[in-house]
Amino acid sequence: MKYFRQFSIYTLVGFFGAGVSFLLMPYLSHFLKPAEYGILSMVNSVVTILIPLIGLTAAGIINVEYYKQKDRKEFASLFSSVQFIPVLPFFVLVMLSAFLSDPVARFLEIPGEKSYWVPLSCVLALLTIYFETLIGYNVTEQKPGYFAFFNILKIVTEVTLTILFITQWGYGWEGRLYAWLISSLILFLAGFIYCKKQYLLSFRISKKYIKVAVLFGLPLILHVVGKFVINQSDRIFITKMVSIAEAGIYNIGYQVGMIMLLLVNAMGNFMQPFLFERLASLTESAKRQIVKTSYVIIGSLLIILVVITVATPTFFTWLVDESYAKGTRYVFWVGLSYFFWGVYIIFAGYIFYSGKTGILGVLAIVNVVLNILLNYFLIKAFGPMGAAYATCISFFVVSVIIVWKANRLYPLPWLRFNFSNNR
Repeated sequence: MKYFRQFSIYTLVGFFGAGVSFLLMPYLSHFLKPAEYGILSMVNSVVTILIPLIGLTAAGIINVEYYKQKDRKEFASLFSSVQFIPVLPFFVLVMLSAFLSDPVARFLEIPGEKSYWVPLSCVLALLTIYFETLIGYNVTEQKPGYFAFFNILKIVTEVTLTILFITQWGYGWEGRLYAWLISSLILFLAGFIYCKKQYLLSFRISKKYIKVAVLFGLPLILHVVGKFVINQSDRIFITKMVSIAEAGIYNIGYQVGMIMLLLVNAMGNFMQPFLFERLASLTESAKRQIVKTSYVIIGSLLIILVVITVATPTFFTWLVDESYAKGTRYVFWVGLSYFFWGVYIIFAGYIFYSGKTGILGVLAIVNVVLNILLNYFLIKAFGPMGAAYATCISFFVVSVIIVWKANRLYPLPWLRFNFSNNR
């Protein structure tokens, strides 16, 4: 019952929290032209690639050490040391992006007079890192109530400010970005207060913990960049090879298909502590529990994929402006892609727990090269649909490889279907 309650909260809150862009999509489609929506997708792509470059993906060490470090003062020192890591990369990248803002803006089809969003993307990335660290810690300590609170606060502030900036004050596509920036600042302050009250902040910044966290995170940079390539590069390819307007239409269809990702994220929030607890004492009962739960999650993802596919035409007819109608053709392929990503997330947990994160780095290189090649050749052959095909093929390949590797590390009874005795 405890785990079902947690999964339900993560699913419900994740749908509304991670789905802020999805919730705003019908509204934005009536106020922004496809080209303007394309600009938003470009800025989002910049923020996404900056996150691992600024944070060095070092915050992941917190979730692992939570189960190993019993001394709360030492854990606070580790937690605080990790928060210090993004500061230097942030200042380097914000100065570099300010210097190169004009050429980068031209490449991304951002209007020249709005090139200040290039360095501001660094600020958005930094604030996003701290927010994701906060809710990631809430998941690790298995406190879904706090996870829900911070996500709901984000939803309310971001949606309210977006509507005010666009409808009331006429800021257009920039209004969406201003809302994101201000709400991120509010969440940063709320998170700081929470961490202080939980005695997670310490003045004892340890070089040892910084080194450990950076060494843990460096291989994962490739892993995160690989995820970025699949999630975001398709829009860049469409922008440069087709048009910024077509990228906006593609982005609408992509966001509908990404409903699958909301369930995948909720599943990941539930599965990681569930898996780590059982891998710590891998009895036959624990093995059966892991296998049974994995099958249930994979089956649920398949059902959601069918529901999304069937409901897509009705959703577009009722809620989305007709100028984005062509976006329906992308939904199934994006949804199928995230089904494969859900399988990947389940089995990547074994790699994280083993500490062999270099495996994910190597896999990311394969992923990046494959996806770039597929995007280029499939878009040339099939137009924008080629980007959806490329995403699906890339997710499928990495999911197959990670399943094979995880089972070599932790062989489990995947083909034994009698789970009735879990004692």
